[in-house]
Amino acid sequence: MKQIILWSLLILPWASLFFLKADTVRRYMPVALFMTVIHTLAYQAAYHYGWWEESGSSLFGWDKVVPIPWVYGAYLVIVIWVFHFTFRRFWIYLTVNILLDGLFMYILYPIGQRMGLVSSESTLPTIAIVAMMVAFALIIYMYQLWQDEIFELSKEKI
Repeated sequence: MKQIILWSLLILPWASLFFLKADTVRRYMPVALFMTVIHTLAYQAAYHYGWWEESGSSLFGWDKVVPIPWVYGAYLVIVIWVFHFTFRRFWIYLTVNILLDGLFMYILYPIGQRMGLVSSESTLPTIAIVAMMVAFALIIYMYQLWQDEIFELSKEKI
């Protein structure tokens, strides 16, 4: 059952992108991939420095450090959806991110732990992890502003 849930976390979010226009997915995919890189690096740093250790969410055997279903499935697609609904409305974007990050760390993650989907030993307080996630959200928002500026400049040249 655990493997079915983990595979669903990897695949089903991607299927939800069929409900968006291709232009929307194309517009926000770079920021979603950038967030994936940031999350991957954060998990690598957490593993190296002992901030937390993830286990239980492995699908392939080689994904012991970064939880593939979360980072390359759910997180990546959620970034696209959040930007689709909130980009260019910074305070709404920030509020939504704070709420989603808090919901994840204080409600969904503990549920996942009880279900055996994840088990984590953390030396950081939960609020510090939420603050890190919000900081990542601010970084990717600035990245998307930069991407949109480049996109607009390229449209002008055409």
